[in-house]
Amino acid sequence: MNKLQLIPSDADLSGPTTVDSTAPRGLFFHYADQAKPLATPWQVAVERAKMVRKCKLPDGPILDPACGSGIQLAAYCAMLSRKGVGIEMHEPTAQAANSNLRRVAEQGFGDSLLESRIQVGDGTIGDKNQKFAMLHLDPARPRNSRTHSLDEMAPTLPDIFTAWKDSLIELERGPAILLDLSPRLDSGQQMEVEEIVDSFWPDVGKTWVWTSRGRGRVDRLSLWIGQLSSPGIPRRFVRIPPDIKSKPLVIEGDYSEISEHRRPPRKGEYVTILDAALVESGLAHEYLREVIDDDSVTWSITSGRRPQIHHSSPVNFENQNQKLLVQSTGRIVKLVHTDLSMETISHLVDASREYGFGKLTLRMTVDPNLQPKLQGSLDRQLASKGGPHSGFVAKQPHDAMLLLCLE
Repeated sequence: MNKLQLIPSDADLSGPTTVDSTAPRGLFFHYADQAKPLATPWQVAVERAKMVRKCKLPDGPILDPACGSGIQLAAYCAMLSRKGVGIEMHEPTAQAANSNLRRVAEQGFGDSLLESRIQVGDGTIGDKNQKFAMLHLDPARPRNSRTHSLDEMAPTLPDIFTAWKDSLIELERGPAILLDLSPRLDSGQQMEVEEIVDSFWPDVGKTWVWTSRGRGRVDRLSLWIGQLSSPGIPRRFVRIPPDIKSKPLVIEGDYSEISEHRRPPRKGEYVTILDAALVESGLAHEYLREVIDDDSVTWSITSGRRPQIHHSSPVNFENQNQKLLVQSTGRIVKLVHTDLSMETISHLVDASREYGFGKLTLRMTVDPNLQPKLQGSLDRQLASKGGPHSGFVAKQPHDAMLLLCLE
């Protein structure tokens, strides 16, 4: 390969650095211009590397043929104690990746980082003289694209697979490949990815992984292939907690379809607003089986920012991390038969005071221009004469009735 070789031990650390809030104190990262928004947060990279560490891999280095700033490659080298080879076409970005390997090495993560290499060149040009234990690919995508179609990836999956297929060491379940893809890929595009993979490795094992750092958003969608796949587990949802010392919450299983029902909720039932990213992964039912003791769950909202269910028994959290997948949950204490507007908010305030609410949060779809006015009015009126309880206001689609819920 005609590629410029960069050595981490010789990396220049004098350039500008940026603090990653998820990294240990004293660990700073280098970025080329415009590259920081695209970099993988250190906490996410480390947790992913720890999950890879649980998989059986052959001996050999890790290949990242589109390594960018090298954060994920550095995490693999650190957590797996393996050498890595990163390839990056943009020389300033490659230089940053080289510096980042040295930065992580100086945090005490071992010699494997200093023995790694960053190469400036085209990652779609393979080298049959090298053998690798694992391939990680995070292809570049247009920053302003709404669709992130497969054609927009650079490099493309077929180009990478063609270049490196013969360089990947295969064990009993095939090669170890992790594709870090756009979270905007829909189910049809995910099937396209699987078809491309199968054209190179027919019927190889695959596990889709949705990773979220919160705010109801899927931050990473990846496909774990061959030795990295989990037999019998086609889907996994990983919630990275805000506390970097806490372990991620992992939900595994198969896709389970959900459908909305028109049965109205009743006073005394519970309303729960779930994490939208969990619902997007198709694993909401797997999670609900862990935290709700009965089968009475009725879905009233299945999409958008606030997926909503109602059920007869309360949510039972066995650990604190399980709470991360619930925006709000509470018992319905009153059905307020009114729509919500600046003219009718007094009806909601009167009902709230009747049940001793001093704080209520609007957990429903409201005109974005009107929402802060309504919430502000509610806050002011309840603060002056409200009670000790906290709760939220929800509603079902196509229904003017408000659900007053006690948390």
